[in-house]
Amino acid sequence: MEPFTKFNQQQTSPFVSQLVILWSRHGQQLLQLGIGLMIVAALWRLEVELPKLIWGQGEFDAVDLISRHREVERWFAGLPVYGAIPNGDYPPASYPLLWPWIGWLSREATRWFWAITTLLMLAWLGWLGMRESYAATFWEKAFIVLIPFALYPAGTGIRVGQVTAHLMAPLVLGLLLMRRAHPHPKWGRDLLAAALFLFALVKPTVSAPFFWVVCFMPGRWLPVLMVSVGYGALALLAVQYQEGNLLTLHLDWLNHASTQLDTIGHASVHTWLEAAGLSDWMLPVSLLFFGVAGIWTAIYRRSCPWILLSVAAMVARFWVDHQVFDDLLLWIPLIALFRLTQLEANPWVRITAAILFALNWLLLMVPARFFNDNYSLSSVAVPVQTTLWFIVLVFFMVLAHRDMTQETA
Repeated sequence: MEPFTKFNQQQTSPFVSQLVILWSRHGQQLLQLGIGLMIVAALWRLEVELPKLIWGQGEFDAVDLISRHREVERWFAGLPVYGAIPNGDYPPASYPLLWPWIGWLSREATRWFWAITTLLMLAWLGWLGMRESYAATFWEKAFIVLIPFALYPAGTGIRVGQVTAHLMAPLVLGLLLMRRAHPHPKWGRDLLAAALFLFALVKPTVSAPFFWVVCFMPGRWLPVLMVSVGYGALALLAVQYQEGNLLTLHLDWLNHASTQLDTIGHASVHTWLEAAGLSDWMLPVSLLFFGVAGIWTAIYRRSCPWILLSVAAMVARFWVDHQVFDDLLLWIPLIALFRLTQLEANPWVRITAAILFALNWLLLMVPARFFNDNYSLSSVAVPVQTTLWFIVLVFFMVLAHRDMTQETA
């Protein structure tokens, strides 16, 4: 297919042709402007947030990282975690996954280590995006590489020491390796893919919806077996350090997590139920949403991996309450939309993908406080962003149905 800068103008409507002409004349300048904006945004966010992660003593500085460090210390010291300290809402298997990152260093050294590894993980995400997006020109590649550093989820996540930035690249790469191993699977590649996906399960509120993609890979049983056995082994390892057994500790985790369902983010089934006065329904509705996503994935399991990943990312964003740093999930549909501008044969789909890409990118570039309830513009920004996310979700679901229809025709 022609790259985004070389649309085929034959057999297209005048509207599409005009858009193509405009892009051919001004596309490079717009990309350069976007790159400049992202460089400024990335430098500003890193300059502000990195020192807070490393040295800050404010209420929110490295707050999540310090909480995880305390939980890992207590877990492997045999001290109770669930209900004994604030937070502590990660499942047992998460703590063996976290220990190699934060369990062997002092708290001060951990903050430095986390800052360095966060930058490396964002760079990995940028490289992965460049490789998978089919960016053709130097300016397109530079644009894609800068995205993870420039969006507001990166800045907010860096300050508090969130784990989301660390798991995005392993999550996506692991799933792509599993999918692309078919029809000639190799044990070594599947093992690496399973290990990458297992690490991403350190934060199941972000990564669990993607497990459906693993479960329903056409003709593949080894990845789901490896992931399931691996996660079970991690959970068994974790319970060796705590009083109780596999069942009781997971019940403790679920009971504790269910008490942490206060909404502090935006755009999720939890926030909508709370606004409707139906807070008691948060857990069952989340599980229902999760189950429906699994059924949908099973039906459309033969779709393009990036379509499946994008739908899973939107489900992951909506199914439980998330704060703004977890909006890094939107990086996945961003890359998928850009891929469509490069590879899609239907000009209307390509134009729609380009518009959705631009709008989502713009909203992810604004300061995170736009989506804070205390900010004056949040009453406008949140509905606009939420509507756009739903449009993106429906867009990918329609594409999946189209591809399945064409395959069976």
